[in-house]
Amino acid sequence: MESIVAAMLAVLQETRAGIITDFDGTLSPIVTDPENATVHPVARRALQRLVTTVSLVAVVSGRRAFDVAERLAVPGLVIVGNHGLEWLVGNHVEVASEAEPWLAAVRAAAAELQRLGPDVLVEDKVLTVTVHLRRLRDASRRQAVESVVRRVAARRGLSVRQGREVLELRPPVPVDKGAAVARLVTRYQLGAVVFAGDDVTDLDAMRWLVERRATGQVHALVIGVWSPEAPAQLEQLADLLVPGVDAFAAVLDEVAHRLAGFQ
Repeated sequence: MESIVAAMLAVLQETRAGIITDFDGTLSPIVTDPENATVHPVARRALQRLVTTVSLVAVVSGRRAFDVAERLAVPGLVIVGNHGLEWLVGNHVEVASEAEPWLAAVRAAAAELQRLGPDVLVEDKVLTVTVHLRRLRDASRRQAVESVVRRVAARRGLSVRQGREVLELRPPVPVDKGAAVARLVTRYQLGAVVFAGDDVTDLDAMRWLVERRATGQVHALVIGVWSPEAPAQLEQLADLLVPGVDAFAAVLDEVAHRLAGFQ
């Protein structure tokens, strides 16, 4: 892991550097019920150190912003939820204006999908809806559920994105983790960024950073947190792969320790 630590330090020691990470599958192990997710304690310790040593430490998640903030409990973090549709600012959430006209459609879709049955976990995140498929082991049942989800989304005019054992219904607006990272880079005037993620939605952020790095707009290092469920594109886009949440927490902790020693 020393090479990964060294690569991260090379970026984070630059002026106006930031680290941006996903939550589930990156800072927190994937679990069957998302309500039971807990941040890796070593990762939390690392984040507590990093907020005092780099210009920005941000978490961009598919979860609601308040949910992420409560689970992490690290003062000084910037929290972006619902794939960029909401930002936690102080004690209140700012909602992307593009999403507001779709709130009724999202709530209606969530209400419909709650009737899918006890074997399907449906998360109503107000701005988005996540349908968890992990409990569905029967192939025909899974196919039937996916078909219903896509029909409901089409009827309500919502887009559907597939992730790790989930289908996500979102407003059809140009806001994703890539747009969120772009806004963070601009708002905090970052010249260097380390980004870490593990799933399909993280690819949007990775692509944005790789494209801007190619044109010299930002010095970026993209880290993929690997698992058997990771999308194949993660290996293609990431500069470096870390074998799971435990390994990423250890790397993050070592980076935080060394940066604190440089001060």
